[in-house]
Amino acid sequence: MNSVVSEKKFIQERLGIPYENLSQSYLRAETQLSSLSQYKFYLQRGQVANPLVTENLLELNDQFVITQFRVSLRYIDPTTTGVPTATEQLTAQQYLYADPQVFTSTSAAAAAIYGGNLSFTIDRKEFLPAFPVNAFYRVPATQTNANLLATGGATNTFGSNIGRNSYENGLFGFYVSEPTLIDGRQTIDISLNLGAGVSIATVGTDPMVYATFETRGYLVVNSKS
Repeated sequence: MNSVVSEKKFIQERLGIPYENLSQSYLRAETQLSSLSQYKFYLQRGQVANPLVTENLLELNDQFVITQFRVSLRYIDPTTTGVPTATEQLTAQQYLYADPQVFTSTSAAAAAIYGGNLSFTIDRKEFLPAFPVNAFYRVPATQTNANLLATGGATNTFGSNIGRNSYENGLFGFYVSEPTLIDGRQTIDISLNLGAGVSIATVGTDPMVYATFETRGYLVVNSKS
């Protein structure tokens, strides 16, 4: 049986949401890394005044069933210092490890997130008390140095070469979750905890390093939360 069909049937049985009301979707939140020991991901639209073009947030009346999630890194060296354009945001790929060909100098410390943990509470109840970020760590079979596109062809925001990392399947880096229903009116607190301040980047200067929280699952359509 198709895995999506099986998953939707399980959610219908487990959470009581009609099969036909489950539509495949995703949520994505970004946080800029600097030198803190803890960073927040804001998953709800009402918490973010100016969402990044790459973010896909939960609206006030939305309901969403989480089935998979991951944390990744992004690196941007914008043309205008500290102010990446929408195109620069959209073309900055997600990394599932701190690629040493990309995250150089101070930004190499972005690897510290893999020594930290992710905590996730819903209405002050612990959904994930302390989930290890290294669960999302993936080094692809083909890495940057093995497949470079030199300057003179296409260029990217991180320097003279474009990293060509291969990702073996569509679930690369995603961790499976017990189906969990959230909505735009709940108190949702998601934190990336490093345990100590680590100097990764300086806000307002280049380059800029982001951590990305992404969850896949099902948007509950035609619902009233």
